[in-house]
Amino acid sequence: AKNFDATQWWQDNQTRTYQNTQTGEVLSYEKYYKLIEEQSKIFDKTQNCEIGQTWKYHLFPVIKNACMLADKYSANKDIVELAALFHDYADLLDMNNRDNHHVLGANLAEEILAKDGFDKDFIDKVKSCILNHRASVVKEKFTIEEICVADADAMSHLDSVVELICWRAYLGEDIMTCNNFVKEKIKKSYAKMSNE
Repeated sequence: AKNFDATQWWQDNQTRTYQNTQTGEVLSYEKYYKLIEEQSKIFDKTQNCEIGQTWKYHLFPVIKNACMLADKYSANKDIVELAALFHDYADLLDMNNRDNHHVLGANLAEEILAKDGFDKDFIDKVKSCILNHRASVVKEKFTIEEICVADADAMSHLDSVVELICWRAYLGEDIMTCNNFVKEKIKKSYAKMSNE
């Protein structure tokens, strides 16, 4: 198997484009990457985290893994990539959205993508992926795209346990509370993984 080159993947994906169905204008995905990465830096400040931590250890790995799974399972990579980008967007805007971030994030993605000329059917598929990515609100996944995003989110939690601990510690939690949070997060993440 070929080794994964994260730098090349990042360069290739930043230059991906889509055509606005209303205006015919060709636009780049780069603006979505910048939007999410910049908002994650603001989020990190509110969480007392190292700036860039959320992007580096959670968001980027989710996007990267979701796109790799999309390639592996022949899923629609555009749907998977945009859903992965926006899957925690509502959290980034306000952590008080945590319990409902999947619903709010799907609606925010819909607003942004509709404004940029994506068609309704495409947007609905992106929204379904975002709505069904949560481990604490386990829902049946009906499409391979939903599986790619949910599995990628779980993979990032399983792959970045130290980041989860650091995040909770930055919030001022004691060791036992951090430990319990991480154990529960890992259990939920593992339980939501598909059999694929």
